[in-house]
Amino acid sequence: MQNTNNTNETVGSFQWVTIYKAENTLEANILKGLIQTSGIECQIKGEMLQGAMGEIPFDQTQVSVQVYAIKERHARQILVNYQQVKQSAPDWVCPNCNEHNGSTFDFCWSCETSKND
Repeated sequence: MQNTNNTNETVGSFQWVTIYKAENTLEANILKGLIQTSGIECQIKGEMLQGAMGEIPFDQTQVSVQVYAIKERHARQILVNYQQVKQSAPDWVCPNCNEHNGSTFDFCWSCETSKND
């Protein structure tokens, strides 16, 4: 009996759980990169449905970031840090092409010029 409980706990620990519902695919991929850099396996759910927006209900095209349940606590701490940086850092304008970039971008999304140039 005891082995059965351990097996169920292990299976539950390796189920995907949604930790974040992103504004768009780009934000989801930024978060995926941050989480994977910390050694946590991660996946994006709903990424391919973004092209169908308008054809299917909005709530079904939601892009979410998922991790295994066993890594949820560590991944959520990474999200807290991301949200603090996102709120505290100002957006910036590229000195090369004058494109508006979000605070989380280190390089211009348009011309790839570094934020510090």
